[in-house]
This record gives sequence, structure tokens and C-alpha cells, in this order.
Amino acid sequence: MFNTYEGMVRVMYKEGESENMAELLRALPGVTTVTNAGASAEMGAMTFKIKLISQKEGIEAFNAFKTNATSKYPNIIKIEIAEETIEDK
Repeated sequence: MFNTYEGMVRVMYKEGESENMAELLRALPGVTTVTNAGASAEMGAMTFKIKLISQKEGIEAFNAFKTNATSKYPNIIKIEIAEETIEDK
């Protein structure tokens, strides 16, 4: 059975490489929507509301998303998941 989860994620990236970040994240397996919730260019960070579909539990699904994103895209330095924001949709 598949579950849908929504949560907030902060993505830290290498300087000047944020233009297509939402599209890159949207291309990952299980990601259904990516909504930009803010950016801090001087910190090299963007915040997104991410909706995932997965057979895993919420936090496990977001950790898999994090692993996929950091291994596939070398311009992503770090991803922080706001675990308290993860909701079952």
C-alpha cells in the first residue's frame, strides 16, 4: 500500500547552483510535488514543501529522498528534514 507524506526540507547547495533545484528534486523517485517555501542565497539554502508517495513510513521515506538527492546531485551539500512537519496526507 502506498502512502502520501508532506514535509518541509531545507536544501544547502554550492554557491550559484540553485536555479533548477525544484525541478531536480521533482525528478527524484516518489516525489509528487515540490513547492518553494523560501530561499537564502547568502546562506546557499532553499526551503521546500515536498510531497512524497512511498510504501515506507514518513521519516523513512524522507530519508530515502535525502539519500537519493545527495547521491544524484553533486551540487547539493546537505539536506535537512524538519521531521516535526511530516504529515500523512
